[in-house]
Amino acid sequence: MLRTGRYVYYIGIVLVFTLLFFLVSRRQHAPAVDPDVRSSGLKQQPEHALFPPKHNQPKPAPAGQDPSKRYLTWLPHGDFAEQHEAFRNAIRIAYETKRIIIAPPLRVGHYYPWQPFHQLEQRREAQRDKALLRQLCRTDTQDWRSEAEPCETLDEWTEVDWADLFDLEPLATQFGIEIIQQLPEELQDGTVRPVVLDPTSFAGNGSNVEHDDIIIQPTILTGPLKQYVSSDTLQALDNEPFLLLGSLTSSARYKTRSSKGQSALKQALTRRVFVTPDHWPPLTAAASAIMAALGGRGQYSSLHLTLDEPISLQKMEGIVLEIFGDIPINQAVSAAMPILKQSRLADLVSDNAHGPELLEACVEYRRLSDKRYPVYYLANNIADDARTRMDVFGPLYEAFPCMFTKSDLMKWGFLDVHWARSIPPDGGVVMERVLAPILDILVGTKSYSFFEIPQTQVTRFMSWQPKQ
Repeated sequence: MLRTGRYVYYIGIVLVFTLLFFLVSRRQHAPAVDPDVRSSGLKQQPEHALFPPKHNQPKPAPAGQDPSKRYLTWLPHGDFAEQHEAFRNAIRIAYETKRIIIAPPLRVGHYYPWQPFHQLEQRREAQRDKALLRQLCRTDTQDWRSEAEPCETLDEWTEVDWADLFDLEPLATQFGIEIIQQLPEELQDGTVRPVVLDPTSFAGNGSNVEHDDIIIQPTILTGPLKQYVSSDTLQALDNEPFLLLGSLTSSARYKTRSSKGQSALKQALTRRVFVTPDHWPPLTAAASAIMAALGGRGQYSSLHLTLDEPISLQKMEGIVLEIFGDIPINQAVSAAMPILKQSRLADLVSDNAHGPELLEACVEYRRLSDKRYPVYYLANNIADDARTRMDVFGPLYEAFPCMFTKSDLMKWGFLDVHWARSIPPDGGVVMERVLAPILDILVGTKSYSFFEIPQTQVTRFMSWQPKQ
């Protein structure tokens, strides 16, 4: 009896510890959201977010709201490629959850990196009314808006609609994904509170990416939390009419179920839908002018350099070697070989000529003498006219004499200096400058090859382009 009682005692202890382990696991993996944050609110970041109770019955829609319409939006940040990736992830989530996308506009020009949810929310609210921002800056009025969105950079950015750049219609016709640009009327009066979900900012909003330990909400976030949201969490929010997501730049942060539909959507998004920003006439006209000057579509290559100064001669020579090692082998061989002596290009290069005649000679040489010879379109962050910084770009021009910039083409009359004049003005914003990165990308999508140093998400974006 004593031995039997001891067994019962041991079994009881095991059961107690099993129950405790189960309860801790449930608490750890229960994803949480904050249901009490309006998109226009400016609350202090909570210590944790609260997960709404599971609904056994559908949640009644507020008066005047169509219960079949459910929405999602997010807080954008980063450069063009990062904002594009966030939109792609929103498309995937919207397809999974059958929600209507409220697409934030694309911010071009001066951008800001990832920030915790409430800081991103403040910046989004501040930049929503740029006329008010300008008034605050003119009158030197102290306001949270001008603190979140500095007056010093007010003329260095603007916003454009994604529908101006991309044809979004196939997403609706082929996949049933509805995209709108403005907050619908039923959400404007604030009676519908968005459910906030951001695993990069709130420890209670996701599961740990690396292991199963509980992530404690830090007092100050210095970087995104390493968490993800499961597809089960997204499904648990089916009855919520409005979902406000934080950062969406990482596809690994939001899991969706595998299905034939998702596979078809992924294939479309990496081949033919939402991959080329060629839907805006001013932009496409400028890109066409550049392509024509460089010999036509597929007759030139694109090189993007983002460099940190100071740059030594030795470092630039290393970059040249890196370019030789990564560009298509046929181009590398042609660039390394001497230019044929009995050619106009050889004479101009030997005379260190640089003008429209050199561009014409390069195009002619590629067309008539060596179809592999590289003609380069250069985009960089150091100087609009790279030839004014031969201390930096000298080795590059020596290796690739047929290298030209947007500034060259403007000076020589191939590209209108004011190619964006038809775009509505935005105060003192120079549209040609803030839209230049997108123009460079569009030119790159039609090039024979594309290479950038260092590699960013733009390289991945280029890999989706239709083959020439």
